[in-house]
Amino acid sequence: MTVTTPRPTERGAFGGSALLRFDPVPVLAAPAAVRARRSKDDEYVGFDDRDGLWLITGPGPVGQACCDPVTFGGYPVEVAHVGDSPVWRAAFTRSPLRAPAVPMDARAQALLRMVWPATTAQAGRMWGCRIGVHAEEAAAALAGIAGDPALWPAGGGTPIDRLACAVVGSVFGVCGGTIQMVRGLRDQLARTGATTPVAEAALPLAALREVVDRIVRKRAAEPVDALDSGRQGTVVDELLAYRGLGPEQTPLGDVTALCCALLAAAWDATAGLLPYLIDILRGAAGHAAAVTHVGTDAAQRERLIAAAMPPLPLAAGWLRRTTQPVLLHGARIPADAACLLLVDPASAADPQPPSVATARWLAPATPCGAGMALARLTGRRLLAALASRLADAAKPATTTVSAGVRS
Repeated sequence: MTVTTPRPTERGAFGGSALLRFDPVPVLAAPAAVRARRSKDDEYVGFDDRDGLWLITGPGPVGQACCDPVTFGGYPVEVAHVGDSPVWRAAFTRSPLRAPAVPMDARAQALLRMVWPATTAQAGRMWGCRIGVHAEEAAAALAGIAGDPALWPAGGGTPIDRLACAVVGSVFGVCGGTIQMVRGLRDQLARTGATTPVAEAALPLAALREVVDRIVRKRAAEPVDALDSGRQGTVVDELLAYRGLGPEQTPLGDVTALCCALLAAAWDATAGLLPYLIDILRGAAGHAAAVTHVGTDAAQRERLIAAAMPPLPLAAGWLRRTTQPVLLHGARIPADAACLLLVDPASAADPQPPSVATARWLAPATPCGAGMALARLTGRRLLAALASRLADAAKPATTTVSAGVRS
């Protein structure tokens, strides 16, 4: 089977299912990142007139900023109150909405290690069964559209949209409509207050925070004996369970920020990988016969997933706003300044601050990052389910022959 890597034009934000994207860098800072990369030693702090924000690049300055979430706080999105919006009225009246600044201290890093797998193999042990069920449903839907992958819709269409939502929802313990709720809130906020490119880039994560924070606080308020003992472990439940294991409880706001960071990475990676994977199958030589082969060839499945990996972004970035003046890398940044923290998303061979290593790990398209562990596992299960479905469809129908009775 020949592996090709079609790269369709930007469909929404990484394919048909990704009408929402949480990483601000591709939509905001690609030109800025290029300019910053020309700076000496890859470390730079300075104001960018064209984008109207401060650029902070390189492991050293970014590491210092990540370690001070008080000074470099979550980026706020100013919104006007909407008079008639019963579902989101409470959210709209809390102005500004604030994208969560993810804590990068040792306690937060320990929490991340407890609730999220480091590899795809670990992800399989944690979530393999439930993701397999969702993959089977998507495979059945695609096989029902057409037996030949060449006839599937680009990016997999609705079955792949639903698969991305179902996988993320199942792992995090949120309903399947949560991403749609985030989209709806983002769209309503965009009509009322996001007028600058920076605010527009911050809006998806700010909207995600509003939705996730409600879920986290509702779960935290549930009495322990009211929890369903048969409920599968989810990221939200485990973050809340482990937040009190240390000498101090992790604040609920930090739990929300960690959950948002993981969910954003998982969503962007999964909704980015799956449509590309389907497009590769659609263009595969031999069509159904070639796809059925991957059911028994694990190495071939891994080659397909590697070919479908979204292109590595130019930079991993996070929007912040300073709460007070700060001196960083020889530059004085004033209070209330919009800042874009940028690092190369690939892990460097040289030692790096733990906060930067964690930030890189949370970047959506990092091949060995948090989001890709879930995306790769989903891709593996989807390929196996599709191969099985197409192999069954290709089997000749069995006929029963009655033996004649001789007289």
